[in-house]
Amino acid sequence: MLDLLDVKSISVQSEMHVVKNYLHLSTGKSSINFEALTSVLSKNIYPNMYKLMQVALTLPISSATCERSFSAMRRMKTWLRSSMLQNRFNNLAIISIENDISKKIDKEAILDLFAKKK
Repeated sequence: MLDLLDVKSISVQSEMHVVKNYLHLSTGKSSINFEALTSVLSKNIYPNMYKLMQVALTLPISSATCERSFSAMRRMKTWLRSSMLQNRFNNLAIISIENDISKKIDKEAILDLFAKKK
C-alpha cells in the first residue's frame, strides 16, 4: 500500500516515532487517541502520516452493507426475476436493501397519491 501512495517505509516509521514521542510528552499518556493524533497531523509537517490517515479514514469498517445487498438480490432472483424488467428489479432491490428507510415511508399517502392520478 505504501508503494501506491508513493510513501517510503522508513519515512513513515520516522514520522510515527516523532508523532508518538511528541504526543507522549505533551499529554503524558502512553496511549494515543484519535483526536490527539488528528490535531497534530499536518500535511506540511508529516506528509506521509497525513496520507496514511486519509486512507485509513476512507476505508470501510465493515462490508455488512455489501453483504446485505447480495443477500437481498439472491432472495429476489427467483421466479420473479424472469417476469420483471431490470428497472423494476433494481427499484425493488433498493427497497429491500434500504428496508430501514422504506419502513418509515407512509404507504397510505403513496396509495392516496396513486389513486388521485387515476
